[in-house]
Amino acid sequence: MKKILPFLFLLAAFRAQGSGFPSLKLGVDARYAAMGNAGTASGFDASAGYRNPAGLIADRRAEAVFTLHRWMQGVKSGFLGLAFKGRKSGGSFHLLYTGVPDIEYRTAEPSPEPAGRFSSTEMTLGGSVARALTSRLSAGLSLKFYYEKIFVEEALGFGGDFGLSYAPSERGIRIGGAIQNIGKTGRLASEPIELPLAARIGIAAPVAIGPGDCLVLLDAVKEKDSKLHFHGGAEFAWRKLLFLRAGYQTGYETHGFSGGVGISFLKTRLDYSMMPMAKGLGDSHRFSVNLVL
Repeated sequence: MKKILPFLFLLAAFRAQGSGFPSLKLGVDARYAAMGNAGTASGFDASAGYRNPAGLIADRRAEAVFTLHRWMQGVKSGFLGLAFKGRKSGGSFHLLYTGVPDIEYRTAEPSPEPAGRFSSTEMTLGGSVARALTSRLSAGLSLKFYYEKIFVEEALGFGGDFGLSYAPSERGIRIGGAIQNIGKTGRLASEPIELPLAARIGIAAPVAIGPGDCLVLLDAVKEKDSKLHFHGGAEFAWRKLLFLRAGYQTGYETHGFSGGVGISFLKTRLDYSMMPMAKGLGDSHRFSVNLVL
């Protein structure tokens, strides 16, 4: 029976009434998860196509990221992202997978043992492109393929994201906005499945502190059929080698605070984040490996 709890939670995550694919609301990499899953205005990295594709031209390099997310009694997610940049353009590919294993089911007749077990799967495959419109403004577009399976029922969908990124000054401050998961899916067991449409706007501000640098992020997030939430966090980087992070998300019954650490060497950065969940749900743990190519 213990597997039924995370399964039901997955379907009703964040109280998103009438929407499917709840894993799309959970964020993807450990760095931004530690900072409250903010980052709509943050710059180039291999997960930018997932957050805001317009951020894919904020730097001149290529990067790859792999993340393993373990939460709620064995539920696992994996994320793989690859980003690259040209002179005035950029692009990325990403794959997000979430699996809920060993869900028990019973027939109409009560029994101490389940009649069997099944699993739930969600997968999103996306490609993103970005273009500099001016020296300070860029726009980005993501196209996505969605797949969901519960027991033997399956649903497919197509959609995407649109984002903008603006640098109002030379001080490194950025403002970003994105509309995520615009699209449509088929039915799952004759029931309509809606994508978790969301609008996000955020700001990223670098601050110099003593021997290190600090990045402050703040997002406002409005999901369909849900109230406005604020996601915020900060990252302190000591000589670009050691990173300490913390964040908070408002208005959720299941979680709030988050935190994490990172360490960088050569062209590799290892990140870890932890988010305490409500009683009985366990904690959320993420591990990410970022490679500058």
